[in-house]
Amino acid sequence: MKKGLKYTSVSLGSLVVLAGIGLGIMYVVSPYKVKRWLGIASSYSDVFVDRLKGQPYTRGGYDGIDVSKHNGVIKWKEIAKNKRIKFVYIRATHGKGYVDRHYRRNIRLARKYGLKVGSYHLMSAGSSVTAQFRDFQKMVKKSEQDLIPVLDVEEKGIQGRWKGRQLQDSIQVFADLVKKHYGKYPIIYSNESFYNKEMGAKFNRYYLFIANYNSRQPSIDGRGKCNIWQYSETGHLHGIGERVDLSRFMNGTTIKDLML
Repeated sequence: MKKGLKYTSVSLGSLVVLAGIGLGIMYVVSPYKVKRWLGIASSYSDVFVDRLKGQPYTRGGYDGIDVSKHNGVIKWKEIAKNKRIKFVYIRATHGKGYVDRHYRRNIRLARKYGLKVGSYHLMSAGSSVTAQFRDFQKMVKKSEQDLIPVLDVEEKGIQGRWKGRQLQDSIQVFADLVKKHYGKYPIIYSNESFYNKEMGAKFNRYYLFIANYNSRQPSIDGRGKCNIWQYSETGHLHGIGERVDLSRFMNGTTIKDLML
């Protein structure tokens, strides 16, 4: 409290008014700050904000979603009511030394409300693969996972530093570490063009999670097949106040195939 205030009136409604009787001053502060003072809030991420209010919700389709801090605070109870959502992937880590600040909250509440959940790591070429896996392992407890981990390999994360064989070898190192610790090789996520150009047939035996926002399903070079198609990055669902990625099962894949 500010020094000199003799009387304090506190409400956790839409506004909190603190009146300094002795000073004749009125302060208006947010409910969040009062929660901080009372020790019941730790960050602004505790508050749900619907930035898509008034915009239509996505109808039809989808089998699953993937989320990160960029989706804001999520109302997982609302998500769990949507029976078209069969799986959820939650970002845990990115490169080395970066933990998604919403991960612990997301994994805890998604599981609490009965959703099938898994975790993913966004690979970066800026640090060693082994160090990246150690961070992932520390955050992602096997006992909290329903689904096989996902390794997210995107052009923006690699930034041209690893190409061809070097990229493939780096993915293989991470994949082998996942297999050793979690018991199964990871699902490989990438967009269609980057996967076909840089990863080729080397990982076609893995489950593939491929992004393609055109109307056609992804085409994998060689004898590989897409198991999960991320077909939209602009979904709008009850309980998420930001746009969200939507994905569907492909080629006979079911939730049973993804179970850890």
